[in-house]
Amino acid sequence: MRRIVNKADAVPISNNEPIPATLILVAPQENSGGVGDYAGEFAAAAAPLFSSYREVRTFGPGSAGILDLFRYRKQLSAEIGTSLSRGPVVLHFELSAASLAPFWLLAGRGASVITTATVHDPPWAVWWPFRLKPVAKSKLLQHGIHLPLRPVSAWLERLLLRNTALFALSEVGAGALRQTFPGSPVMPAVHFVPPRPSLAPLPDRPLAVGLYGHAAKGKGFERLVELRHGIPRDVEVIVAGRGTEKLPPVPGVTILGAVEGAQEDAFFESVRAILLPYDKTSRFYGQMLPASGVVSRAFAYGTPVIGFDAGTLGEAARAGGLVVVPASVPALAEAAYKTITDPAVLDRLGNQIAVLRRERDAREAVAPFVAYWRNAVAAALCTGQDLQSL
Repeated sequence: MRRIVNKADAVPISNNEPIPATLILVAPQENSGGVGDYAGEFAAAAAPLFSSYREVRTFGPGSAGILDLFRYRKQLSAEIGTSLSRGPVVLHFELSAASLAPFWLLAGRGASVITTATVHDPPWAVWWPFRLKPVAKSKLLQHGIHLPLRPVSAWLERLLLRNTALFALSEVGAGALRQTFPGSPVMPAVHFVPPRPSLAPLPDRPLAVGLYGHAAKGKGFERLVELRHGIPRDVEVIVAGRGTEKLPPVPGVTILGAVEGAQEDAFFESVRAILLPYDKTSRFYGQMLPASGVVSRAFAYGTPVIGFDAGTLGEAARAGGLVVVPASVPALAEAAYKTITDPAVLDRLGNQIAVLRRERDAREAVAPFVAYWRNAVAAALCTGQDLQSL
């Protein structure tokens, strides 16, 4: 039987010294989606705080097959075994609705590790746990499997996430996780704002708005025609992000496709605001509460966001830099025009974002994770026992 350790008995580890443990990150590959990109920047901030770092990167959304899962599991088991010979192991997962492979690797984590996870799409961790590569190719097959099996999926998620400390990137997301996983400790954190070059002041940028992100269903790109109709013609509408090059052309809309590096810098400098015309609510699956990576990327470039008051955006708007409106495209178009044509409003939003860029850099954003990890590792060193139940 596992011994559950009282963390109060542990000897604290100084904040000035590395955590004497190995951090193993399990996450999708970079450039495979927003969660994979998040994981790369997260690891860059967290890894130097440990005495050792390893990672297992998996295929991105809809790209993993059964053989891949066995390969990843073998790799993870080897990493855990080697790392345990040197001391405590912290195994951290990045979990999202489409990240099937990291979710299934929870089953192969071993019994002697401290396990934590960032849940990017509360209130559930994976939503579609059987969305292997062949299933992902057919929406009919995907939903035909997952809708009838929702009770099984819920049981499976609670089983595999037992004894795992969960982090949400918003307060509302953390509250939802506590209801879904009452047996797991849940802590709120924030989505970091990644470092990016400083751009021209907002009023000096072209009179334009942008839509940015991976062109997946529900991200608002299906509303482009209605948006273009509602936004005055003197305002340019520019779209960028992975997969957007496959969108049908819309008169009066410039579609760039994927942008990286200098191209991404140029895109954000060409717009005064980013629009988020979406609500992650499904009549079949319910409401999803992701912390928007698009918002964080926009803030990185000092660019305000205007979106529907849904999900986590209402909470985010209270921190500044973000304007929310009722879930109506005409309301969004009107708010966007008023915002980008008012220099005083742009200056106010820009100043709010400047504060968030300082307060939410990656080093600050990982602080809740680091605090938990330090306590857990200290307890592990104090007892030498199996501490997965921390």
